[in-house]
Formats: sequence, structure tokens, C-alpha cells
Amino acid sequence: MKTGLATTDIEKKFMLSHPEWFKLVRRPLFIAVTFLLLAAFAVFLLPEKESVSPAWLYTVMVIFILLMLGWSGNVLADKSKPEILKMGVSLLLIAVLCWLFYRYSGAQWGKLKEFFFNFEKLKGNWWYLRNGLGVTLFLALVSAVGSVLIGLIVASLRSYNSRTLNLFLKAYIDIFRSVPMIVIMVVLFFALPFAGISLGSILTTIVALSLGYGAYASESFRAGIESVHSGQIEAARSLGLSRGQTIRMIILPQAIPVVVPPLTGNLVAMLKDTAVASVVAAPELLKKARELYTSKTNPTSLVAAAMIYLLVLIPLVRVVNMLEKRLKKESK
Repeated sequence: MKTGLATTDIEKKFMLSHPEWFKLVRRPLFIAVTFLLLAAFAVFLLPEKESVSPAWLYTVMVIFILLMLGWSGNVLADKSKPEILKMGVSLLLIAVLCWLFYRYSGAQWGKLKEFFFNFEKLKGNWWYLRNGLGVTLFLALVSAVGSVLIGLIVASLRSYNSRTLNLFLKAYIDIFRSVPMIVIMVVLFFALPFAGISLGSILTTIVALSLGYGAYASESFRAGIESVHSGQIEAARSLGLSRGQTIRMIILPQAIPVVVPPLTGNLVAMLKDTAVASVVAAPELLKKARELYTSKTNPTSLVAAAMIYLLVLIPLVRVVNMLEKRLKKESK
């Protein structure tokens, strides 16, 4: 009996328990009542922008937002609540924040369509954006091939464990991972001509993206190479395979599945970074959109460019996620 009592005491000591108020706030009745109180707060206590001082307005808004976040967090953190309820609460939270922005931002919402969605301004000019998208995809494709090749070569050379060679390779990786892409492009495009080297906007973009993302790719390949057990490398060398043959036939086939997820993520990021090429006058999508914006004195072309980026990148992101899940399943 004493042993049983002792075991029970130990279980009670280490068992996670919650106070009564915690159980109360998770009850549906409490959630419903607090929601009604928050709705009353929004209707009756949130003041009009022009009727009170800015300090009082922002104080009341902050209090309301904190209460709203606490209420929604109480539902979202409860594992016992159904997913459909959590989805509804999430959408409600987004709707409330959008409503607050609409009500208090002071934006001229009546002119929203005229300024940002006036697609009449783009009539006969869609081909201009289409050509820009073609240049963007070309830059991304060529730079992706270049960065993968550079990353593979750098990672393979680092696997030789030469101190002198690794010193220069690490310097390359650290520099190009630390310097912003826009700075690399500006230096290549504007500084090199003073040394008698002029690459042009397209070649500058390809070189900058290949070198910058090649540094990230080399780290991904290095992680994949190091994931291969050293015993397999020693066995391959004992069978008479050279260092190059060991890398090509033993290491890389096992390292590639580990490398693919981060590598594809970097390539998607590279496609977004092609927009930086507009600073060196590369005729890519953003550059074309800015030229239309200047000629039409309307930002609809910039909104259209953003929508085109979404149409291209969202499917790519989904493909990358599916690829990651598939590789994880195959590795188990």
C-alpha cells in the first residue's frame, strides 16, 4: 500500500496540472461570452479617428488588438478544439485586423481601383511585361545552373581538406554570403568599367546571382557530403577508387537527396532576387513595370508585376514543398 501511495504521490508531483481559471477560459461558454464582449468593445468603445486625440485612439486600439490576440490565441492553442473552429478564428482575426486598417489608416479607399487596379492603363502594353517576364525567367534559369555548378565544385574541393585551398574557398563563401546581392551587382556593373571590364546588365546579373547563390549552394552540398558515413568513403578508397571517383560514384548519389530541399529553396529565392537586376538596368519584369509606371503615371503596372511574380512563384513553392515531403518519405 505504501508503495502504491508513493507512486501516486510521484505521479501527482510530475503530472502537468492546470489551475481552475485555466480550465474556465477554455470552456465554450467563456469563449462565446468573451467574443460578444469583444464585439461590443469594437462597436461601442473604438472611437472615430477624428473625435479623439491620437494618443487615446492608439491606446484604445492597442488594448483591443491585445485582447483580440489573447482571445484568438486561447482558441488556437487548445488541442481539443476542432480544426474548423481554429480556421474560423484565424480568418476572423485577419478580418478584424484588415477592418482596423481600413477604418484608421486614412487611405483614400475610394481611389484604390483608379490608382492600383486601373488595368485600362495597361491596354496594349501587356506584351511589355511579358517580355520582362521572359528575361526574368532566363536570368533565373542560367543563374541557377551557374550557382549549382559553382556550389558543387566548391563543396567538392572543400572535401579534399586542403588547408590552403579551404582558406580561399571559405573566404569566397563568407564574402558572398555576407554582402547583399544589390551591392554585388552594383560593384560589378559600375566599378569594373573603371578597370576596363564592362559586363553589361544581363551578364552582370548572371555573374552576381551565380556567385552569390553559389556560396549558399556550396554549403548545401557540403552538408550533403558530410551526411555520408566516413566508413563508406574509406571502403571506396580501399577498393582502389580515386578521390574523384569516390565523390562521383559514392558520395554524390547519397548526398543529392539531402541537398535538394535547401537547394530548391535557394533557387526560388534567386528567382525573386532577379528583381534586384533593375538597379543595373537589366530589362527584367520589375524594370519593365517601372518604365510603364513612369510613362503612364499610374502604379497599376507595379501591381501587375507583383501578381505575375505570385503566379510564377506560388506553384514553384508548392512543388518544392511536395518534393521535400517526397524525399522525407523515401528516406524513412
